[in-house]
Amino acid sequence: MNKPVLFRVTNNLKVGGVQKRLRALLPLLTEHYEVHVVTYKDRGIFFDELAKLGVHTHFLPRKGHWNPMAIWQLAKLFRKHRADIVHTHSFGGNIFGILAAALARVPVRIGQVHSRGLHWYGTSIFRQRKQIIEESFVHRLFSHQVVFVSEESLAFFQSKTGLPKYMLSVLHNGMTLTTSRPPLTREDLKLPVSIPLIGFVGRLTQGKGLNFFFTFAMQALKMRPESYHFVVIGGGCQRTFVELCANLGISRSVTFTDELHEMDRIYPILNAILFTSKPEHEGMPGVVLEACAHGLPILARESQPIQEIAQHYSRIRYFNATEPHVQLEDLLCVPEDNRKAFQNEFSLEAMRDRTHALYQRLLDKRGEGFRKCP
Repeated sequence: MNKPVLFRVTNNLKVGGVQKRLRALLPLLTEHYEVHVVTYKDRGIFFDELAKLGVHTHFLPRKGHWNPMAIWQLAKLFRKHRADIVHTHSFGGNIFGILAAALARVPVRIGQVHSRGLHWYGTSIFRQRKQIIEESFVHRLFSHQVVFVSEESLAFFQSKTGLPKYMLSVLHNGMTLTTSRPPLTREDLKLPVSIPLIGFVGRLTQGKGLNFFFTFAMQALKMRPESYHFVVIGGGCQRTFVELCANLGISRSVTFTDELHEMDRIYPILNAILFTSKPEHEGMPGVVLEACAHGLPILARESQPIQEIAQHYSRIRYFNATEPHVQLEDLLCVPEDNRKAFQNEFSLEAMRDRTHALYQRLLDKRGEGFRKCP
């Protein structure tokens, strides 16, 4: 019996939260589906990796998510491979991919939202409102389900679009701990051997709270000089923050590693993570999930997605008015978590099983009429 044909549509397969989840998940779905992934902005590092792991990869560059020629070419690709399911990602992919899937008469069409604050990225309120109307129109007419990485993103999206609740569902991200290489050592990264390492992981961009991170570090070090070392892992505007550290007088206590691809080798040498992204900036922060998967204590800015994770993991604390060095000392003393509840909800296997169940439910409903509320 032929496997159902699944297409995922995303803008690129570079190193990022969404892309890392696709890199981990898609090979697992090949057991049940003939899996394809289409990128339209760039290929990225995972493009060839996935091809070697049994996932069919396609690159179809396009200009604008309403470009009729690009939509027609993508629909042609879906028809050629007789797609049964098309699952798209983020605003541009949801417009472009869902329209092409509808044109190709693909039986099951699913959109996905990964962020609350950045999903509609228009530079003005007018442009954002225009994007909301566009996406509402496409999903209402052509999508069968829209999935979200958190309850907060779902509620916000529904409040803006008015889409019926039965079209919307949460599909939590899943994490894996497997790695083919041993963990790095402190010596590998030229880090201090004997004091706690406090990590920041993420791109060095606006919205990640890096000014907050370095100010917090400066205040902690002022009270406890050379008691902690801060490790900043990620690419982006590094020069700006190197200069900030110099101005704050903490350069000796901060190491910038630039972007590292095998994060599973890095987390074991860290003692804690600070998550400083502004509330509403990320739908379900992958960095926090990765840190939980490795059993690290986490000090975070409080937000609804973090609260959602904390229901399944006990080593999360929130920034407060207490002196920063006291918050760090308390964080480093948080008891261990056995991670069983976390793994049940956020493991890669749990994500695979829930994704498969979603696809099967929608495939089974093809003949029943999707617009009926279950």
